Amino acid sequence: MSEIKLLIFDLDGTINDSSPGIKYCFRKTGEFYGKHDLTDEELRYGLTGPFEENIKKVLGLRDDQIPEAIDHYVEFYVREGQSMSEMFPNMNRMLHYLRDRGYVLGLATMMVEKFAKQTLHDYGVEELFDTIHGANFTIPYTKSDLIHMCLESTGIDAENAVMIGDGEDDYNASVKAGVRFIGATYGYGIDSAYCKDHNFPFIEDPVELSKMF
Repeated sequence: MSEIKLLIFDLDGTINDSSPGIKYCFRKTGEFYGKHDLTDEELRYGLTGPFEENIKKVLGLRDDQIPEAIDHYVEFYVREGQSMSEMFPNMNRMLHYLRDRGYVLGLATMMVEKFAKQTLHDYGVEELFDTIHGANFTIPYTKSDLIHMCLESTGIDAENAVMIGDGEDDYNASVKAGVRFIGATYGYGIDSAYCKDHNFPFIEDPVELSKMF
């Protein structure tokens, strides 16, 4: 097995618990379209995966309504939602530990890149990451595109990298990009049964990364 040099993290549901803010922004945005009774179960579909697909699915919107809905969501997110997130316990310590061990750290997130950088900055860990790539509203990057960007910007081969994420989309993107995968079952998407069925390792707490690296 090739040596791991680069660890690429997902953000929402892996580094931080942003679910309160995401759900809040979906609810506030939904009010513009007569959606006043969205349940937590319905809102869970908005926690992982491509944002435009999520907002269409969760709010039941037509394609022509999506740009306006995104504007509403972003307004609520910047004003209130972003401040509702917090890092998962032990994650801050693990990021410093991995950096001190000499690993290159990357971020590949479907969150808009400028918001992702601001989030890491607010946590005081942005400087620990060598490469940060996120979504934008002009080019429809996929998660595998973002993983490839992390590889290209660091000059590290796919066989020497691993993706750490909590969603099926993270796993599928890692397979497409040719990098290994570690599931974060404390997040929003996959559970230990899914990880075992697909034969990849998983962590139930960020501190378990210290046993792997």
